[in-house]
Amino acid sequence: MAILVIAEHDNASLKSATLNAVTAAAKIGGDIHVLVVGAGCGAAAEAAAKIAGVAKVKVADAAHYADQTAENIAALVVANAAGYSHIVAPATTGGKNFLPRVAALLDVAQISDHAALSAILTRHGH
Repeated sequence: MAILVIAEHDNASLKSATLNAVTAAAKIGGDIHVLVVGAGCGAAAEAAAKIAGVAKVKVADAAHYADQTAENIAALVVANAAGYSHIVAPATTGGKNFLPRVAALLDVAQISDHAALSAILTRHGH
């Protein structure tokens, strides 16, 4: 099954934490898809497509994602969660803000700040 990594970026470039999250996802195994959410985030999406091991990049580029609020990102991630065995986000303030919301909405467990895996949401049985 595929793994969904949520990119952290400033719309122009990816944050290094995204690379760490992709590396962690690769250790789990499976196709890695990266979701880039923002406004005018095409450059960040292009950078995500160049990361070794990334099979697919999904882009949500719209004005209401400009501030990358936890509520908007969580709703989008939940809407795209089907078919993913794991959802991975960097263990940063941003990831720690929206990932618990995703876990609650999907009624699944979350593992946070695991040394090798950043923040991972497992979807066992879903």
